[in-house]
Amino acid sequence: MTNFSAPTPISDLWRIARAFLANALNAFGGPQTIRQTLDLIGRHAIKRQLQALETLVMKLLLIEAANLPAQTQRARTAPSGKRSTARAADDPARPETWRVAFQLQIPPEPKDTPAPRIRYLGPSGFIRATVVSAKTLEKLERLVAAHLNSSGEDLVRAKAARLARRFEALRRVFANPLPRARRLKQKLQALKRRAFAAANRIANLKPPQRQLDPLLNERAEYAAQHAVPAFNSS
Repeated sequence: MTNFSAPTPISDLWRIARAFLANALNAFGGPQTIRQTLDLIGRHAIKRQLQALETLVMKLLLIEAANLPAQTQRARTAPSGKRSTARAADDPARPETWRVAFQLQIPPEPKDTPAPRIRYLGPSGFIRATVVSAKTLEKLERLVAAHLNSSGEDLVRAKAARLARRFEALRRVFANPLPRARRLKQKLQALKRRAFAAANRIANLKPPQRQLDPLLNERAEYAAQHAVPAFNSS
């Protein structure tokens, strides 16, 4: 890893990262084109690039969150009673109309000990009877029927649509990171004493190989590691 004398300013990291995002969107044709990408190889390439950019943006959001002032719990306001107006349906050709939100995935805590190995000793001599209600059986039958009725192409289109929506959510975070940075700070503060370890796991997220510029990844990781102490509540 490169030895840096000081963390790269967050504004510079965002500028370089946005250029990488723009290149990725140009290469894949934007979220609306990703939604129509049905071949397996194409979707695999999109997913790897998406995962790399998601790990990068989590590090940048961590830096932004560390620089935000401490948040106090706001008092809940009573509902105004006004009904929300009906929202227009998503237009597949216009990603800006899609209802998406970037998911702040904090890496889980590592397991201290491996799970015990279970040795198979053959079939049990006991049979447990489970009573299932008629309503539950009907629900299971509907789920099985829906799965059987779904064609392979429908499933592929659903996967492509999910990738497209994740890319659009990512694009919006790059355009306006502060709302998600505030939300990340709230999530980390809610962890209390575990916030430091959670922030450290974010700072050390690893992207898929050969999907990010190594120097950019190192600069982002170095700056994110310098932001981790801001979440030390001990």
